[in-house]
Amino acid sequence: MANLRCVAPWMVCSIVLLFAGSGCETLPEWDSESMATTHKAEKRVSRAEDYRMRFQTKRDPKALNWILKNRLYSGMSRSSVEKEIGEEGELQESSKWLKATGGTFRTTDDAYRWGPDESGRSVYLIFRDDVLVNFDPKDFNLD
Repeated sequence: MANLRCVAPWMVCSIVLLFAGSGCETLPEWDSESMATTHKAEKRVSRAEDYRMRFQTKRDPKALNWILKNRLYSGMSRSSVEKEIGEEGELQESSKWLKATGGTFRTTDDAYRWGPDESGRSVYLIFRDDVLVNFDPKDFNLD
């Protein structure tokens, strides 16, 4: 029994060292190029989040323009648009005047309003079956 007490700690240490050393082959190889791409994607997301917060908290018109120009495109779902802008749009029940101002809108399309921003401007976007239609980000090149 005394011999077992002396051998047991050595066996435990040997097993721990064996397991600790066996995982070294499974470490991933670090690819600096993929790390740079990941960093750029995180930077874009954090930049979008920054503009979203500026619009939500300060009603900054430049922040709203940036979101409209860089984050929205025709074919997006209304929930995706709301996520990008950071708030729900307000359904415009009487939007006949808006649909008559141009574009190829249908009478069954739904208009939603975002805003106003601190300058008093609101943005109206048109959705067909909850999908953004006739949207061109170039319309927001106000630089």
